[in-house]
Amino acid sequence: MPDDVKTAEETGAAAWTKAWGADFAPTYAINHRMFECWARGMARLSHDVAQFMQSRLLEESMLWEKLVTCRDLADAFDCESRFVVKASTDYSEAAQRFSRLLYEVANSYGSVMRTGPKLDG
Repeated sequence: MPDDVKTAEETGAAAWTKAWGADFAPTYAINHRMFECWARGMARLSHDVAQFMQSRLLEESMLWEKLVTCRDLADAFDCESRFVVKASTDYSEAAQRFSRLLYEVANSYGSVMRTGPKLDG
């Protein structure tokens, strides 16, 4: 008799696992597509941030080269003032660009949710 109970439990567990797995497929498909959207977006964001940092480091190194050639404090102040204005503009534009990109990534999630899962089969 205990063998019958064990078999019934195993059969019930196998049936439950199979049913759960079948119901999980659409959720898995959506999550998989959302992860792909996130990964593409983060790769693009990482690339853009790296380019921005590279350009800012180049600008800073050029500032030091210009400061070396300054004749007096007024000339150095003018050079640094132009640097600060350009840096402020660059950072502001970058923040807008990065915000737009993050919005696009988030919007791609919504697109995945609106179109529903693409089930293979």
